[in-house]
Amino acid sequence: MAARERDREHARTGAKVNNEPRQNPYEVLGVEKDADARAIKKAYFERVRQNPPETHPEEFRRLREAYELLSDPEARQAFDASAAQQADGPEAAKNAALQEAISLFEAGDKAGGRRLLTELLNEQPDFHDARILLGRHFLYEGDAKEALAEFDALLARAPDHWQGHLQRGWALLRLEQMKEAADAFWRAGKHGPSEVGPRVALADCLEAMGQVADSLKVLEQAQSLPGISRMDVLALKVRRIATMLEFGQDADAAKELERLDAELPEDADPELRRWTGGQLSSAAAHLFAQQKSKGANQLLAFGRRFNPESATEVAYPTRVILDVDALPPVTREWLHAEAERTDGWRAVMTWVMPAILTLGAAAATAFLLAFIAFGISERDVWDWVWCAVFAAVFSGVTWALARRLLRVMASPYGRFNTIHPLHLIQVAIDRITVWPLVHLQDLQLVNRHVNGAYQFTAIELRFNDKRMTLPVHGREKAEALAQELIARRRRVLELLGRGMLDAESGVEHLPPALLARADTKGRVRAENARSAWPGVFAAAGVGVLLVAGAVWPQRQTASAHAWTRVASQGDLSSMLKYLREQSDSRFTPRIQARVDAELDKARARLVERLEPGSAAAPSREFFGSLLDAVQRKHSRRVNVEWEAPAGTRTSAREDPSELLVSAWQRTVDEALGQDVLVVDQGRGLPVNGPPVLTLRVREALRPGAGGAASQRVWSVAQEGLGADAPVPPLELVADAADPRALEVLFRAWVDRWHLPGAGNRRPLLLTASTLVQEARP
Repeated sequence: MAARERDREHARTGAKVNNEPRQNPYEVLGVEKDADARAIKKAYFERVRQNPPETHPEEFRRLREAYELLSDPEARQAFDASAAQQADGPEAAKNAALQEAISLFEAGDKAGGRRLLTELLNEQPDFHDARILLGRHFLYEGDAKEALAEFDALLARAPDHWQGHLQRGWALLRLEQMKEAADAFWRAGKHGPSEVGPRVALADCLEAMGQVADSLKVLEQAQSLPGISRMDVLALKVRRIATMLEFGQDADAAKELERLDAELPEDADPELRRWTGGQLSSAAAHLFAQQKSKGANQLLAFGRRFNPESATEVAYPTRVILDVDALPPVTREWLHAEAERTDGWRAVMTWVMPAILTLGAAAATAFLLAFIAFGISERDVWDWVWCAVFAAVFSGVTWALARRLLRVMASPYGRFNTIHPLHLIQVAIDRITVWPLVHLQDLQLVNRHVNGAYQFTAIELRFNDKRMTLPVHGREKAEALAQELIARRRRVLELLGRGMLDAESGVEHLPPALLARADTKGRVRAENARSAWPGVFAAAGVGVLLVAGAVWPQRQTASAHAWTRVASQGDLSSMLKYLREQSDSRFTPRIQARVDAELDKARARLVERLEPGSAAAPSREFFGSLLDAVQRKHSRRVNVEWEAPAGTRTSAREDPSELLVSAWQRTVDEALGQDVLVVDQGRGLPVNGPPVLTLRVREALRPGAGGAASQRVWSVAQEGLGADAPVPPLELVADAADPRALEVLFRAWVDRWHLPGAGNRRPLLLTASTLVQEARP
């Protein structure tokens, strides 16, 4: 509110530093002295179109000064009074002196103007216009106490002077004496019963004091003042609506807007409707200044109904991303000029980074496809699915980066940031991001350092509910840019508040109406814009097809490599694994032949070692069936599992599992030779395949006559060979008190199944006691 009052005081005192004589604003705009606000605004825009600032800067300046003076009711009233007093008559001398003081202020001689007014008041203490002018001057210069003293002096001689009370209220506001200011504005309204200004000032003061309901009531009562014009009533209604929106009374504001729309139907006076639209834009500027962007846009969108011809009185999105092809030719020409000015398209990093990324992605994709097509590893269905997924992703990304590189190379703009009269603009190749300055709510400078060395300054900006950062190299440059953004935002709000934004130089380069075309995601696309996704999906499909085409060749290559590896190793485990995993390979018959040869050698060793007359000869059929199972199942694992007696817990030292595995491994090695069968406890390596035989040993303890365990019993059963097993299950018994019970049980097992080693004195179970015996000479 204080800033708004300073603007009014600036217009009233005419404190412009120039030495040119003041021109008659009515003559400059070509309007009559009794012209209303609508006629003045219409004449101003007609003159501006005839004298644009680019080609007629001086004439444009005079038009703006005239419009600013006549659009402020109090400044216009002061000018009219001054002009009337310049006529010949008994007051001509002091009016000339008053005009001379105004001229001194306009020329920048503030001391001379104050001295002249002081002398004039010493001679004529009741010259109230001179005292008001002097008080306004003090108020404009920031000396509110001196201004208050002048207004108090005026009211001491003329207690009913309503303008004196009004000016005194503004001085008290500057001194932050809110209650006294409200009382002064109330008295101004009391002594000026038909004046609107005191009521508006009182409403502002009450609003600043937090008495919003009272402020709204004052504005409503002011609409019933005697002799008030219809335009003043409409202005007061707009003011009430803006206050409601500022303080969150959105529902009440919406109802008032609908009543306003009903009061001015489409068949009403078009000039009055346009003027009302301008009032809504002015109220929106105030809300933008109070960081109430939602309410401001609501007013602008509603005001668009009344003034659809305005290019700038539209709702402003927080951020809009536009395709360059969607911009009119004048905008593209301006962007090209800005790119030349800022060297945006000449920046090396504009095209170097996209080129590097494109080449890197292309190389990665080529390497991936080569790996997929010529890899020697064996792959299952899920491996190929993942290969297809990765190929699709890499191909799509490569195509997107290549498309972007082409866009970069074809763009005449490159990358740069610039400030439009209404917006902050980020140009990126063939898109621009527009940040309307009306939404700028916060700005901070943050210096970035690395290891104590200054790198750049980040300008952190907040536009309504979105944030963005501008990196700027150089503190002074960043500070200058920040000051320019603040000044430009202040000017945009000032011009929007005065209804002069349409005439701002450069607005036509990026029409705000174009921003209003943004979709829900804040995008404005060109009419012939093509989405990148079809190309991405097509490239991804090509990648998948390449993977599909590589399946058969790669499987042949992997099969050949696996055959070469197995052939070079020559061990039974790798050959059996190959047969398990690639049973349909073209090399399978060769591997099978080599496996059969190895098994035939094992059978020959079996016949050689288990002679027909030996005690272990009956086990030849058992081992033969094992070899047949290996040949059939392509596995060479034998599991030996021992289970402790039910309800007992066996320590690791007493667990005979490893001893049994070791004994059985020695047994099969004696019968078939080394590296034919592998015996384990069910936790063998995957390369050896599933078990062809599982020997399950369950131990139990039988109680004797006294109830203590007297016998250890093993129940032995085989699983895996099925009905082809040439040996029956066993039940082996040993004395539980015998320290060599395990050896006894296993010896019994060997004897019953006629296994090799039945007549060998060397113990098969190398327990601690037998190891000691083996170590003796």
